[in-house]
Amino acid sequence: MALIKEILSKQSPEYKKILYPDQGFSHSKKVKPFTFGILMPPQRKSVKEKIFIDEKTAVEDIVFYFPHNSYISFLISSIDYEFIINLYNGLIEEKTFNFGNGITLEYNRTSLIREKKIDHDEVIFKTISPILIEDEQEKPVLPFKNNLESFNFHLNAIHDRIFKDIRKKGLSRLLKFEPLQIKKSVVKHTLSGFRQQTGKPYMMLTCFEGCFRVTGDKEDLSLLYQMGIGLRTGQGFGMVDVV
Repeated sequence: MALIKEILSKQSPEYKKILYPDQGFSHSKKVKPFTFGILMPPQRKSVKEKIFIDEKTAVEDIVFYFPHNSYISFLISSIDYEFIINLYNGLIEEKTFNFGNGITLEYNRTSLIREKKIDHDEVIFKTISPILIEDEQEKPVLPFKNNLESFNFHLNAIHDRIFKDIRKKGLSRLLKFEPLQIKKSVVKHTLSGFRQQTGKPYMMLTCFEGCFRVTGDKEDLSLLYQMGIGLRTGQGFGMVDVV
C-alpha cells in the first residue's frame, strides 16, 4: 500500500487524491478499483523477533528473511487503466523504494499476465490473497456449510454496493457462492489511521482462503475477477485467479 501511494503521489497527485482523499481513517473505506497480492519466495526463513511498524509502534511477531538474489512477486489487477498506467510508469522511473526501518524494495521487471476470459455464468476461483466478508457490525462471516445462507446474503450486499460505486449499477443478478476447499485465515493488518484512532498496533481480520465456485451474471463474475472479492481489496485482500 505504501508503494502504491508513493508512486501515485509522484505520477499523478490529483488522481491519488481521488483514491485517497485526506479524510483520516475513513478514506481507507473508499472503494478502490484494484486488488493485489504478494507472493514470497518458497525458500524464505521465518523468525520471531521485534518488528517496528513505525517510530512509535513495535511488536514481536514473525519476520521473513529471503535468500540472496530472490524476489517478491507483486501481483496487481485493476479495472482502471489510469491506475495501471500510473503504477507502471512509476515503477520504471523510481526503481528503488525505501520504506524505512532498513527495508528497501528494488524494482526488477514488469510482466503482463493474460487475463482469463469468463464466458459462462459459473466460474471456479482460487484465492491469491485472503477474502474478507463482514456483516453490518463488522463481524466476520465465513462460507462454511452451516452458514452459507448468511454468507451469500452479505456477499451480495457488499458487491451490490461496491458495483454501484464503481459502475453506477449494482449486481445484474444474485451471486451464489459454493465452497469447494476452503480454510479460515486470521490476518494481522495495520493502517496508520487505525493505530492513531485505537492505540493498537494492528487489527485481527478473520478471512478465508481456498477454492470455490461462484454462479452469477458473467459480467459481474468478470468484475469480481478483475477487482477482487469482498472488503479491503485495495489493501491486499480478495485477489483471485480463475481455475
